Amino acid sequence: YIRRGSDALTADTPVPYRIADLLKQIDERMGMLESKTDRPTLKSLKTRIESAAADPRYRFMFNSRLIEDTIHETIGNIFRVPHHGRPVTCFEMAGMPSEVVNSVCSVLARLAFDLALWSEGKLQLLFLCEEAHRYMPADPRLGFAPTRHALSRIAKEGRKYGCYLGVVTQRPGELDPTILSQCSTFFAMRLANEQDQAIIRSAIADSSASTLAFLSSMGQREAIAFGEGVATTMRLKFEKLPSDLLPGTAKREEAASKPGDDVDLVAIVERLRNVPKSTQQAMAFAEVVDSGRQAGDPDYRKPPAARAPSDDDFDMRYGLKPATFGLRPQND
Repeated sequence: YIRRGSDALTADTPVPYRIADLLKQIDERMGMLESKTDRPTLKSLKTRIESAAADPRYRFMFNSRLIEDTIHETIGNIFRVPHHGRPVTCFEMAGMPSEVVNSVCSVLARLAFDLALWSEGKLQLLFLCEEAHRYMPADPRLGFAPTRHALSRIAKEGRKYGCYLGVVTQRPGELDPTILSQCSTFFAMRLANEQDQAIIRSAIADSSASTLAFLSSMGQREAIAFGEGVATTMRLKFEKLPSDLLPGTAKREEAASKPGDDVDLVAIVERLRNVPKSTQQAMAFAEVVDSGRQAGDPDYRKPPAARAPSDDDFDMRYGLKPATFGLRPQND
């Protein structure tokens, strides 16, 4: 049903539902006589949803068969409400599919703005976006439109409600000029590209333009700060963090301590496939994979190929005959 007025539902209303119920609604809509023109679109949408639900990368979203309204707990965990002395939340999206990263960023940005808006200023949020030129590129034909809209809304209106946007990028020349125009404080670190330097020069006052002559030669942890957040344009140096507090230090040290011969190619391939190791799957096609034996070892022997299944086995396992795939069985 459709609710009107202040209780109206939109596509962004956080109402829980099951994917199975959505697919059922699509099937019912496709079966109506007046939906003939919409049938190809609905069929394509259903195929895409089913493909995403079957993708092992999205198993964390579609694996559960039960539906629970846990949005209060989820929002509290994401935005640290209450924070209990840990007010910072970091999202590591490096391992996520590229088509999901923009959607996640869009949802988080919308939630941050809505929380600040409906809390009436009681909740102050800083939404810091690293590699911002990926989400808000200068070319309007690139990027994901909902993500661009959500971040632009925070940049333009967020300060009135206590939601602020911070952008981190190595290529300011590839960032949306609308976002740059809303930035009130800049921390410019070393930039070698002339186009990127020109963007910074256009934002600084003429009386302090000479300070930017050091942009291409600054060292590590050095930056030029200017804007409303500092009293005057200054060149500063951030404090040096202990090596054990730097992000990714433990992983880099562990990788450097292992020679190249110890790299587990089997584990790497399994991570590329993004599916768990399965002995049963390995036995179905070849001998059991030994993770301790590498393809580059001198005593490595290629496992023998599995016996091709007969027509009867093929029919029982897949419900199809080899001829379906263009294979013509030959009679002896």
